[in-house]
Amino acid sequence: MISITLDGNKIKVDGKATILQAAREAGIAIPSLCSHQGLSGLGNCRLCVVEVEKNGRKRIVTSCNYPVEEGISVTTSSPKLLAIRKMIIELLLANHPDDCLYCARNGDCDLQDMAAELGVRQRRYSGGHWDPKVDLSSPAIVRDPAKCILCGRCVRVCEE
Repeated sequence: MISITLDGNKIKVDGKATILQAAREAGIAIPSLCSHQGLSGLGNCRLCVVEVEKNGRKRIVTSCNYPVEEGISVTTSSPKLLAIRKMIIELLLANHPDDCLYCARNGDCDLQDMAAELGVRQRRYSGGHWDPKVDLSSPAIVRDPAKCILCGRCVRVCEE
């Protein structure tokens, strides 16, 4: 066990944990789209950014793949971090279809939930025209690339 400071509170955590795991254990919610229990953290979605202070130096890191270290101080929420997370959601929505009201996942969508939580109500950015084709090649899975949020979970589930 090692000691870290998490949002101003000194806590003891497993030295093999990531910051995201330590925060969740401490009851602190850090948003993430790519993190999933049982899969390694890759930091694909970047939403789990936190600020780490080590040896007097602060930097922004992805908490899902950053290991805890003795003596670090971690800030999980600040105006700066919220602005970064909001921009990430806005950029993900730039190429996302505008079909939330009739999408099968409406009301059960991590991206939709995260946008609402961060107060994203309209698009500030728009992506280029993209007309992906729905993949019906599998009898078990229908894959719509237009709905992809680039989290990488589907790939990692198969690999890991």
